[in-house]
Amino acid sequence: MVTVTVKFFATVREALGTRSVQVDASTVREVLDRLIERFGKDFSETVIDQETGDLKRFFSCMVNGRRIELLDRYDTKLKEGDSMALFPPVGGG
Repeated sequence: MVTVTVKFFATVREALGTRSVQVDASTVREVLDRLIERFGKDFSETVIDQETGDLKRFFSCMVNGRRIELLDRYDTKLKEGDSMALFPPVGGG
């Protein structure tokens, strides 16, 4: 297990009341599990699709600036000091 920094943006930051946290985990999936354990309903209801256990539709997750869809998705292996970011859907016009 390694320690990674998870950064939160917009509505995720507002729901959790913090900009970032340190998490010990080996994969993106483990980070999400740790965040559910740490923040409970505030995190899971804001970010997680209750049917699939994955991120809600249009949420974006990046590891070191790369979208997890371009890596190994939720199985992406993490290294010590990696940075993960969670973004809610972006709207505008």
